[in-house]
Amino acid sequence: MDDSLVKIDLNCLAKNARAITGRYSDYKYFIGVVKSDGYGHGMSIVNTLYENGINYFAVATLSEAEELRRHNKTVPLLLLEPINLESIDLAERLNCTLPVHELEYAKALVGLKREKPLNIHFQVDSGFNRLGFKDKVQLKEAFDIINGSIYTPEGIYQHFATAGIFDPLWDGQVGRFLEITSLLDLEKIPIVHMGSGVSLLAHPKIPFANGARMGLVMYGYNIAPSSLKGGLKNKLRAVRNAYFRKKYNISETYCDVDIDLSPAMTLETRILQIKDVKKGETVGYNAAYMADEDIKIAVLAIGYNNGIGHKNLGRTVVINGKRYPVIGELGMNMIAVKIDDSVKLSDTVTLLGNGITLGMFSRSADMGLGESLMSIGKNNKRVYVEDGGEGVE
Repeated sequence: MDDSLVKIDLNCLAKNARAITGRYSDYKYFIGVVKSDGYGHGMSIVNTLYENGINYFAVATLSEAEELRRHNKTVPLLLLEPINLESIDLAERLNCTLPVHELEYAKALVGLKREKPLNIHFQVDSGFNRLGFKDKVQLKEAFDIINGSIYTPEGIYQHFATAGIFDPLWDGQVGRFLEITSLLDLEKIPIVHMGSGVSLLAHPKIPFANGARMGLVMYGYNIAPSSLKGGLKNKLRAVRNAYFRKKYNISETYCDVDIDLSPAMTLETRILQIKDVKKGETVGYNAAYMADEDIKIAVLAIGYNNGIGHKNLGRTVVINGKRYPVIGELGMNMIAVKIDDSVKLSDTVTLLGNGITLGMFSRSADMGLGESLMSIGKNNKRVYVEDGGEGVE
């Protein structure tokens, strides 16, 4: 095998798509967010997702749209960031749905006097304070300008600043969205999409929304909250959460959501050398680890150059179904693991998957969940697995 290898299981992605679209069939539009190279899974996955029910896709930039179109020429494709209007030719060639985030942008777009009709989705800022309309009058004026042009006002959306799990902000953002869009007839806009995967899993369906955007959940991660059962710490958290629900009149939150999702990405590497380290000897940069007894270590062919981060906050790897601790500081291309006599030079080492969850990996690296996937996927060779076979990207 290569020194390090990312495996993407297309069967898992297909199963995840079917699980989501089957469970949440009240929605009509399932918008798969594949920005940042499909969260590190690669743009080619759009075909598997589309064949299994994901019927719209979203990327951040035109360069990402170009990459997606190399794999699929026809799927509906939303840009989440407004383009520089000097690039309108490329947007038209790629047949992108364009976002409109402010009144002046709508005027400038229509002022180009283009001939190719494109779909438009309006961005509403309900509390994130990133992109989008905050004024209902300006939104209505922009909508009327677009509606009176060659462009089609196909959709409207916003992005939640919080997941709304035991805080009042989620409900407040839903209310602000309704206020900002109050001069429009949402029922006449074909696609109204709100939130993210955690909103989809953890909250009741928003009555006026018929579309859902998905990132992590589509890649196999159930990010709904747990019910906090057992243990004093969890009991205290449960009491706190019940208090906040009552105080802020927070809407219902679903815990322990039962949906059959399977992570599609695994990260593997190989062992370069196995050696003995005597008591009192140190391992790695800055002599950060000192053996307090005679030990055996495996030197692995992976480091922060492979997108796994630089920190070691209790990292572990799996070899032959057994977990072993990473010791010392991480190098650019190599790390060390404390092992036992059962480990052989030819064994495969797993850093993500095979019992090491994305949450475990991310916490031990001090990285976000999405950040971990994107970083790993972009910095290692990818192999796609389907029905027992493998193919390299």
